[in-house]
Amino acid sequence: MQLTSRSRALLKVLLDSTRPMKIREAARDFRVSERTIKYDLEAIRTWLKERHVTLHSQPNKGIWISENEEKRARLRRHLEGWGRSDWVLHQKERAKHLALMLLLADGYVRLNDLADRMAVSRNTVISDLREAESFLAGWGLELISRPRYGVRIFGEERSVRFALECLLHDLLEGDEMFRLVQRVQGGAADIAAAADEAGPLVEQRLLGEEEIRLIDQAVRELMAQLSFAVTDRTLISLHIRLCILVHRVQKGKVLTADETTIQTAQGWSGYPLFAQTANRLFAALRLMVTPDELAYGCLPLLGVDYPLTAVRGSSPAPDIYDVTIRLTEAVSQAMQVPFDDDPELHEHLFAHLTDRIMRYLQGVLYPNPLTSEICRSYPRMFAAVKRACQDVLWPSGICLLDADIAYIVLHFQAAWDRWMEQKKVNVLVVCGTGRGTARFLKTQLEAELKGLRVVGLCGSLEVEKYLASRKVDLIVSVLPVKADVPVVVVNALPTRHDLEKIHDCLQTISAQPSADSAASGSGGGPRRSDLCADLHERDLPVVERLSQDVIYKGFELSQAITAAFREHLTEQAASGLMLHIMLMVNRLTFGSSYVEWQTEAEPEGEDYAAWRKTLKTLVENAGLAVPESEITAIMRYFSGKGVTESDN
Repeated sequence: MQLTSRSRALLKVLLDSTRPMKIREAARDFRVSERTIKYDLEAIRTWLKERHVTLHSQPNKGIWISENEEKRARLRRHLEGWGRSDWVLHQKERAKHLALMLLLADGYVRLNDLADRMAVSRNTVISDLREAESFLAGWGLELISRPRYGVRIFGEERSVRFALECLLHDLLEGDEMFRLVQRVQGGAADIAAAADEAGPLVEQRLLGEEEIRLIDQAVRELMAQLSFAVTDRTLISLHIRLCILVHRVQKGKVLTADETTIQTAQGWSGYPLFAQTANRLFAALRLMVTPDELAYGCLPLLGVDYPLTAVRGSSPAPDIYDVTIRLTEAVSQAMQVPFDDDPELHEHLFAHLTDRIMRYLQGVLYPNPLTSEICRSYPRMFAAVKRACQDVLWPSGICLLDADIAYIVLHFQAAWDRWMEQKKVNVLVVCGTGRGTARFLKTQLEAELKGLRVVGLCGSLEVEKYLASRKVDLIVSVLPVKADVPVVVVNALPTRHDLEKIHDCLQTISAQPSADSAASGSGGGPRRSDLCADLHERDLPVVERLSQDVIYKGFELSQAITAAFREHLTEQAASGLMLHIMLMVNRLTFGSSYVEWQTEAEPEGEDYAAWRKTLKTLVENAGLAVPESEITAIMRYFSGKGVTESDN
């Protein structure tokens, strides 16, 4: 029985689930109709039956697989096996597999052979090759066709390796990536247990079992000796790159000399240790490698602690702050959401793009085990971000992979969630006493209606007093009450009709301009900002004084830092830096420092070390105790070279 990509993903969810799944839930998660899920389940049921496994189903309970963990693990291994003859791939997926076959081939490959290996017709292969040709061109590679010989790929060796790495990152399953990490980092028992589950894509297409074992051992030794912790994504990227390096050198395909890359690698403090470990690996494999190959192999590790200055080739790095702004504007327009007004998104997105774009220009790729889940969970956001990346980054020669785009999607999705939280209607739940019935209603409303926020519970005699101290957009009550805001009277056990009435009222309130709702409850006096709506009147003077102190200190510090680093700041970056510093002072005031996902543990370049020292002096003079993560975040706004007036 053949499975589509969606039915495979659904089966993986069932194998990982410990409880029955309802068809309605699956349809919602996969963004398809319940009828489509039922069709997929028939294919899954047949596939499992061929392996003597039953897919259970029961009305009002759901669907589930009642097998022990050992049997589930065997099914997962079979599902992820490289045979894949029982998969129904979409054209884009087939095109990627065809491109991988051609990149690994020694010469021309006949179309009939490709058709046999993909289990499709010759005409389908011809159509798929057109699709493959389009993204091969993005890597600077050309697809050559020759009558009676077949097709092959031509291009520079660096481009071939970059394409290979992109495809391997894209085609590797998330579970395969996690098992690779387990195999390298685990102890002897974990390594033995994971040996039979090794990712088949690399093992069966690039190298043999013994070669993979030696690379595992080399990476494990290197991780044990490095003085800093290596992230999972860095470990996976390093492992895949070493596999490609060994595969290509064995075929006699070596890199041309590139002094920039060699100088970048050799300038890293951990390079001698890497070279020593790598040379032992290559000696065991009976391979002779050049300094260019060693530099190529160690580049993924530079992302851990090396200053973000050296780039690959002659492509100039774009102004990343400007890229952040244009990317945010493009996604805002596509999603019709004011992401431009979210300073937290600007801050985190700028930090992420600074690291990712510079590493991309250095030729370093990072995997994302959750790419397929992110694409499936947020399809509309993923499409909007991908389109924005194409419009903003492609003109600069930066074609991010889906794995990179998926990371960016998470930033925008978090901003979307914050925006939706702000849009929620503030609801006051009222009953006779404000206790038992109101608490029950609160639970029911929050479970059934996602567009509201219950801001309080009270008795029917306390409504007027509560409205005077809190912002309320709607009252849901089991008793008739009079108020200046809309009131929906429901049963103590809300019926479906009650929920529909509340839902209609929520939609009406959400459609009104915010000024209307603000004016309706303000009376004749000065109107309070919505930002202070949840604060009591007596707290406003204290909050006002505190916010003034934060603004003054943030402004003074930003002026001092801008003056000290003016030659390293563009006009846009300077304005962004001012906002970042004011938010930083606000964070420090309330004990919430900047969250940095990647810390630096090794010595930096001379310029970076001097910048860090100057920044520490400036913040100490301002009377602030600033963690290293905040200093690193500030340094991302500096260009790394002098900026003239014309640049501004």
